[in-house]
Amino acid sequence: MLVAVGSVKGSPGATTWALAVAARWPYEAAPVVVELDASGGDVGSRFGVHDVPGLSSLVTAVRHAPIGDAAEYAQPLPTGAQVIVAPPADAAAATTAEFTTRGPAVLRELAAHRPVFADLGRLDPASPALSYLDKADELLLVVRPVAAQLRHLKARLGVLAGRCALVRLVLVGPGPYGPDEIAIYTGVPVAAVVPDDPVGAGILAGSYRPGRGWLRRPLLAAARTFALTYPAPETADHEVALG
Repeated sequence: MLVAVGSVKGSPGATTWALAVAARWPYEAAPVVVELDASGGDVGSRFGVHDVPGLSSLVTAVRHAPIGDAAEYAQPLPTGAQVIVAPPADAAAATTAEFTTRGPAVLRELAAHRPVFADLGRLDPASPALSYLDKADELLLVVRPVAAQLRHLKARLGVLAGRCALVRLVLVGPGPYGPDEIAIYTGVPVAAVVPDDPVGAGILAGSYRPGRGWLRRPLLAAARTFALTYPAPETADHEVALG
């Protein structure tokens, strides 16, 4: 399963949501979050982990051989999420640019081994990350339920939906519009409604250490509820066999 996660306007928390779902994944095959934002990776800086192993290592490796489950390129975070970190700033731009051609197929192969959440950052019209949508099973667009973000999102949906067959919304924080209103306005279903949770977001950003009961924070609880909407691998295989 290859799930692309991104946004259209502002910084509504796409990386945070990908990390939250990975941290609360309920099934045995642990997912990996892959940072692919051309403007630079944030996870390494937030958690004080090195850029290597990471995306630059993976990009080098795929020139020579298949990457399997990519375990040697992923780093575990204190939250339990596994991440293939991107370097910061210009180094990320160069790395993601080199990976743009082969990257979508590589992540598709990786998704055969484990769930992959591709953190694409902001999906501007010129974003090199758009190519990953061609191989993704789903695009989750993270957005705040406020007019400014929703209008920008609706204006971009035609292009994004043209590259990925399944597009759903993740609504973060309060706003004047409810999920049903937003689904009608955009023509896109709402996959999750996430409450504002500064402490939970801070833990996933490396600002706070996970303490007792942190998995019950509202953000982490919403991520768990969402993750459980995906079928367990055994269930999916059984359904395919029956079909």
